[in-house]
Amino acid sequence: MQLQPHEDRVTSLVTRIVACYVQLSQLPTLRPSTKVNSIFNDLVRLCCDTSDEVIAEKVLTHPNIVDIVTPLRCLCSIGEYQLEAHWTERILNCSSPKEGTASSPLLIDVLAKRCSDRCSAGIMFLKFPYYDNYLDLVRMELNALASATTSGRAKRFAVLGSGPLPMTALCIILESMKQNKNAVVVHNVDRDPWAIAKSSAMCRKLGYRLDQVSFQCAEVEDQTLDLQEFDVVCLASLVGTTSEQKQSVVAQIARKMGPATHTASSVTDRRHVTKLQILNSMMHSHTVLPALLLLPLVYGQNAPSSSKRGLVYVPNAEHMSDDSIWISESSALTWYYNYESKPSPAFSNSELQFVPMLWGASTTFLADVTSQIENGANITYVLAMNEPDGGGNTGGSAIPAETAAETWQREIEPLKKLGVKLGAPAVTGAPSGKVWLQNFFNACSGKCNADFIPVHWYGNFEGLASHVGEVRAAYQNLTMWVTEYANNNVDLEESQVFYNQSSQFFDRIDYLTHYSYFGSFRSSVSNVGPNAAMLTEKGKLTDLGSWYLGGAATGNIPHGAAGRNTFFAGSAIIILFASIWSLI
Repeated sequence: MQLQPHEDRVTSLVTRIVACYVQLSQLPTLRPSTKVNSIFNDLVRLCCDTSDEVIAEKVLTHPNIVDIVTPLRCLCSIGEYQLEAHWTERILNCSSPKEGTASSPLLIDVLAKRCSDRCSAGIMFLKFPYYDNYLDLVRMELNALASATTSGRAKRFAVLGSGPLPMTALCIILESMKQNKNAVVVHNVDRDPWAIAKSSAMCRKLGYRLDQVSFQCAEVEDQTLDLQEFDVVCLASLVGTTSEQKQSVVAQIARKMGPATHTASSVTDRRHVTKLQILNSMMHSHTVLPALLLLPLVYGQNAPSSSKRGLVYVPNAEHMSDDSIWISESSALTWYYNYESKPSPAFSNSELQFVPMLWGASTTFLADVTSQIENGANITYVLAMNEPDGGGNTGGSAIPAETAAETWQREIEPLKKLGVKLGAPAVTGAPSGKVWLQNFFNACSGKCNADFIPVHWYGNFEGLASHVGEVRAAYQNLTMWVTEYANNNVDLEESQVFYNQSSQFFDRIDYLTHYSYFGSFRSSVSNVGPNAAMLTEKGKLTDLGSWYLGGAATGNIPHGAAGRNTFFAGSAIIILFASIWSLI
């Protein structure tokens, strides 16, 4: 559907958001009702409207929106509290779960199948309108948190502003037990005595033990609130009314976490957090904010050179001289691949280590690689199947998992006897990739013995961190490569920030041994946006390109992209919705 001109879209969104605010402010109560639910649903739909960043910025800076942001946040906070209070009362008024069914919170997830009583407290808990949204958000953020540390998963959490329905806490416990079977402890803190009393009673009714979840009525500044023992502190996003108040709360929490609380430079220390790890406790699914929200604040400088970095070689027949850039004396790259089984002549005299790839269902890959090894080539690793879950229009090899399993066993598995490390198929970052890879290993029946998992990602840093964590959780016995990644079709500053965040992130993780940025081409032919390219349209290194090779900023600005304009859902939505609803 074609979007309206910018100004019409801005006017329409502003008018409708203001109308929602006026309606909410005139209601005598914000307790759940047909009217209240309808207005909040309208507001959510408006704030999640898919608009580009120009429209989002104009809406957020519009005088009519600026005037109502603070009182609208207050109304949203009240509405969330009333919603949680309403559901907590409903749960408390139900019968307790059948004896034995909630001895572990993990079993709450299957209560609907075990309980015939429709008024069971466990079933009512599962019926909370945003239960699945909370669970998805917590899963994403736990994965992102796990991917950012090499010292194991967090075990002790504190949730500040837990409210009358501690969904964040209960989902942390549930998802932690699903992911690694390890028990975690969550301490809930709220300044409202009624909320603490009701939420505590509800957890007991659901079968949670005191050694799993605890409660405290306190303000952040209270001396009785001690946060030094916790690995992760979660701050409800509606704590505080303004950005200044939010920042003040963050500063107080950082002090209370004690001297062991560090910035991101020591994230791999024994503590699992930087200054503070924030998980959102919002009433709507669409408020998915960065799980590592504070990390961008300290990742402002370009990452130094790294031995993990390699080259995704994309030749340009019109500008073959560009190839020399990647093997210049100033280049810190150590390896490359070209989507083929044989090396590129341009690098035959370089020190870059070649990594062959079986792109599709080849019948000559084994012979090609074996021949290179017999002739003295240093073939230590091989890659397999480029985006087999994707179509040819996006560069995918589009191979059925069963065919890929047969090809692997014939063309790749024999290389293991020659000491070559084998990379699993490199699926896309989409949900289809996860399903395809599971089907692949199932079809292999234990006969495909990969040594590492390649990862592809196009999108923002928060999504990348979460995806890396999710892959790590699924394949903990394998190391990881990121063989394609970029934040596509964004402005120059956002592209550079993404690069610096991701590079420093990769360099900190010991299980991630290799990575290769997708951008080794001129901006004029880039299919991921001009600002993701490492070369300008004239073949000069951009700041990003120079940083990737280990050099300093060049000041060269990329211009003019061609090719497809792929849309990765969520970025504009998050910008618009989060700025209104989240206070961070």
